[in-house]
Amino acid sequence: MKKNKNKKVISNELISNDTFLTLYIHFLYKFIGRRLLLIKKFKTFFYKNIYNKKYENILKKANMKILPEEYFMSIYITITFFIIFIFVVSISFIFINSIYSILIFYGGILLLMGFGIFIYNYPIIISRDRGKEIDASLPYLLPYMQILAKEVNLTKIIEIIDEFLIYKEIKIEFRKIKYYYSFLGYDIHSSIREAMSSCPSRDLADIMNDLVAISNSGGNIYSYLSRKLENLNDEIVAIEKKNIDTLLIFSQIYVVILLISPLFFTIMSSVLNMVEFSTNEATTNPNSVNSTIILIVGLLMLLPIAYGLFMILIYYTRPLYSRLKPLKNEN
Repeated sequence: MKKNKNKKVISNELISNDTFLTLYIHFLYKFIGRRLLLIKKFKTFFYKNIYNKKYENILKKANMKILPEEYFMSIYITITFFIIFIFVVSISFIFINSIYSILIFYGGILLLMGFGIFIYNYPIIISRDRGKEIDASLPYLLPYMQILAKEVNLTKIIEIIDEFLIYKEIKIEFRKIKYYYSFLGYDIHSSIREAMSSCPSRDLADIMNDLVAISNSGGNIYSYLSRKLENLNDEIVAIEKKNIDTLLIFSQIYVVILLISPLFFTIMSSVLNMVEFSTNEATTNPNSVNSTIILIVGLLMLLPIAYGLFMILIYYTRPLYSRLKPLKNEN
């Protein structure tokens, strides 16, 4: 019963994790792309000039449940529709205003180029972000694996990790391992190698492949994880030291620009107004007073925004591992 429940959870995680983009790509490929590929000349053109085989592994690393054929076909169809739309709108505006027509045409071309570059590199961006998050999760994963390695074997470590609190992207990679040996019947070592071939984190892939080699040779997994954890702790100490130095610089900027400068400006404005008032007595220019009040009020309105932006900057300056939130197990 428990095994069936685990299979259901793995299946839901690996198969039904669809986003709007994934559904959109599936839709275009199913109703338009497949029909286009039935045309022999277009099929030859598509695989020679548009299709990129290396994206199969990139899409796996990005955890996108789509095939390279689907992805590149959807890009081709979307860009084609967009070109037709730009052309039709530009032609329509020729009869209204030729300048608008030219602006729409060239603006649309620039927008299309930007969209093409972004969508082509989107899986690469996602896979890199996943890799960074997995690397940031390793300081929390390795101590847990080290404790488990003292008592249980590699297969049990993989199973236990998925049962407890873990971080989202690492959870996905470990569920890939469980998918290979629970559904496809691979042994645990082959499952790890197969899953790690599409892992976006080189550090995690190296660690898991080392564990396979140590397990095959009968080595001590606990000692290996202890050494890796020591090296990782040294790296964390260096990162924290660098982060403290950065925060010291930011704190000096904060004090000078956001604390001292507004206070200095307010005091100087008040002093100058008093001097002007005492010089001109009753003939004080009301416009200068009003402008000063407006500047001070504007400054008071802008300061909270500046403080908020500074807090956001400080938050994102912190190392990623200190900003990760654990994903609670849904079992």
